[in-house]
Amino acid sequence: SIICIEAKGKVKAKAKKTYITKNSSGAYNVLGTIVVNKKYGLSKDYTYKNNKQMFDKATNAFNKMQQDAQKDGINLYIISRYRSYSLQKWLYAKYKSESKDVDTFSAKAGYSEHQTGLAFDLNDSKTSVRDSFEFTDAYKWLKENAYKYGFILRYPKGKSDITGYKFEPWHYRYVGTELSYKLKDQTTTLEEYLNICK
Repeated sequence: SIICIEAKGKVKAKAKKTYITKNSSGAYNVLGTIVVNKKYGLSKDYTYKNNKQMFDKATNAFNKMQQDAQKDGINLYIISRYRSYSLQKWLYAKYKSESKDVDTFSAKAGYSEHQTGLAFDLNDSKTSVRDSFEFTDAYKWLKENAYKYGFILRYPKGKSDITGYKFEPWHYRYVGTELSYKLKDQTTTLEEYLNICK
């Protein structure tokens, strides 16, 4: 299913002209950014090792962000990061057996950003993610600071018609600081900025 329908409201940041291509590893790419969503997927053999350099940058960026947050009295923990194709397939099947709305919060195998290792599900405790994370000091800190380290809130509130997913206050994507600074206001999705909402 296609996820991007016409964006509502004004998009504050937008790349002028973009083309989507497939790199040698089989990942879709726009302006140097790997794109994984309900339209653009990965093969079952794709792992974080296919973008190891970016994966390592994301690791270092998170470690720095975690340390700086701790200095401000905020604990940040990774609840989920890299997921293989087979793990995502299992998770999706599990969620599908439990909920009719599975496609609003879980991706089919091959269509999860977690398969790149660049998506981070974060929490302020070592337990699971939860919707109430939105009301924590950790979320407030991330809203104000995550972009400084190259992270964006991937599924913002009120953008499910664009992303295909409900608001997930815990789901952050590493894109590097050049792009994260452009999207720091969190009103523009990656799809909108990269101009692939068609």
